[in-house]
Amino acid sequence: MLLKKITIENVRSFLDRREMVFDGPISIIIGPNGGGKTNLLDVVNTMLRRYLFATRYFTQKYDAEQKVQWELRHNDQLNNMRLEKHSDARSLPQHVSIEVEVSQGDLDNMAQIQRDADELRKASKRRFVHNPWEGVGAWKIENILPETRLVYEWKNGAFQPAQTEEAQHFLSYLQIFELDNDVRAEVGKDALKLSMVYLPVNRSASGFQGSIGLANYNDYDQKRSLDAVTSRNGGNIISLAIGRLAKKYRQLQEDDNTSAKKKFYADKNLDELSKALKEIGYEWELTCTDPMNNTYDITLRKQGTSFLVSAASSGEKELLTYLFAIYALNVRDALIIVDEPELHLHPRWQKTLFRLFERLADKTGNQFVLATHSPTFISPASIQYVSRVYIEEQKSSILRLNSAYLPNAKHLFNVVNSQNNERIFFTDKVVLVEGLSDLIFFERVLDIVSAKAGILRESSLEVVSVGGKGLFPAYKQLLGACHVESAIIADLDYVEQLATGDIKALFCLNAQEIKDDVINNVKSMDGNALVARIDEAISSGSWDDARDVWDYIKSRRRRLSAELSKENEQKLQAFLAEQSAAQTFVLRKGALEAYLPDGLRDKDLNKLIAFIQSDDFWDRLPADGRQEIEQIAKNLLRIHT
Repeated sequence: MLLKKITIENVRSFLDRREMVFDGPISIIIGPNGGGKTNLLDVVNTMLRRYLFATRYFTQKYDAEQKVQWELRHNDQLNNMRLEKHSDARSLPQHVSIEVEVSQGDLDNMAQIQRDADELRKASKRRFVHNPWEGVGAWKIENILPETRLVYEWKNGAFQPAQTEEAQHFLSYLQIFELDNDVRAEVGKDALKLSMVYLPVNRSASGFQGSIGLANYNDYDQKRSLDAVTSRNGGNIISLAIGRLAKKYRQLQEDDNTSAKKKFYADKNLDELSKALKEIGYEWELTCTDPMNNTYDITLRKQGTSFLVSAASSGEKELLTYLFAIYALNVRDALIIVDEPELHLHPRWQKTLFRLFERLADKTGNQFVLATHSPTFISPASIQYVSRVYIEEQKSSILRLNSAYLPNAKHLFNVVNSQNNERIFFTDKVVLVEGLSDLIFFERVLDIVSAKAGILRESSLEVVSVGGKGLFPAYKQLLGACHVESAIIADLDYVEQLATGDIKALFCLNAQEIKDDVINNVKSMDGNALVARIDEAISSGSWDDARDVWDYIKSRRRRLSAELSKENEQKLQAFLAEQSAAQTFVLRKGALEAYLPDGLRDKDLNKLIAFIQSDDFWDRLPADGRQEIEQIAKNLLRIHT
């Protein structure tokens, strides 16, 4: 089963109707803190766990003759999974709908459950109060095709009846799936695949419990608790995984102790687990640490050293959680939801983890839904998977990044990188500046101006260096696609790129800059490109490409005419005021260096850093330029005086 779409209205931080589409093997949910990412995951998890799967469990009871019987009971812990109303809409209706896609694996499972139902009931040692497979024979599996999409709804606290026979039969399959698996394990049949895993952000709250004593192990309680996991209560999926591995190993020992170990590690899932661990430098073994009460643990080997999994680092435990959950619990063609997968992981391991998710999605058919604060998970390749969840007027919104509104591939490669991602995708407003000097200067200015006004600078206001004014449009395009508010602080020569007509005519070609920066500079990429195009033109006879490069070079090396008439000066100032109102702040004195004291205008970055860090930085700025800089900062900080 694949998750295809969720629609939410008046649930937690989502007031207005919002929907998210899940149309790939991996969906990445990003956004600032408090935007609603975890609420979104909780809604998905609650709809699936409490209402679609609604897993029941076998519990013992005694008949009149005191003989043990087994009856099915609903998991009462699921009642704690609630979908509360938005705080501003207590009297308004609620609605959630979830759309799922049937896989061929689901249809195969349905056929197998239907085919084996009588055999399982007879083979089980349990005496059932009611037939758990009642109604399975009525499933019309032939009417459900692979990739069929089915919609289930929840309204105002109640799960709605399925609207079609196909939807009802598939829902019945989901709700009998795990109890059928339980009986299969009891009678020695191959288990079906686990259908869903949810790893909330508090997954490590109860500790990483690798040691399992079978004498006190209760699979029923472990699974019942894990099914009810939300962002508000933790769980330990590793205990379930190791517990089931230990039970399997002991059963093999009971059957044939001499071949138990060989059969255990020959299992297809465990063989793949070993291969996956080997790829990241580990070997593993299930170890009996206390034979007297059948206590088992996982021993790891790395670079010739052996240690129990409980002694692993927090980052290692995080990686092991994913691998053991997927392989030891036979999670295939399933939905895996992870909140903050980057927890405890070094950025290098975060990259390893994302590559692991991509590989697992391909090899196991699993669908991953990830909510992350990690810039490492976003790249030009993975941006196709990204949706942004953010707060707007105290209501959560969901925005899928549409490739049609993103910069082209060349610019996307420059814009989306680990250095800038955290400042772009996980904030509410971005100030774009040309270079590193501008970045460190305006970071300090914003801190000082906010302190002078007696306010804390917003943590959601970030300054980003774009690496040259030519990339301003690409960054603006990406931020617009993400619904992230943005502003620009640029040198005066940026006006030539912004303006048209009369204002553009105020600028003239800066021949000296072309000579210094393009012709005499052996490292100039523009100069190299121009030479290459001239060579091509001489060979081909076509000067179109060379002319385009030359026009590009000239367009970015123009300067304001030295002498402006009073009328033209007024036109320019009016234009700059219009741009400021539109959040594009052009430095009227020229470049940043014009605002610095004498002796600091030679573009020496080390000297600039020392000056910015000095206690008298603000007082040493020339007064006329400081006033303009302060006004820009107040505008960005929304300080009204």
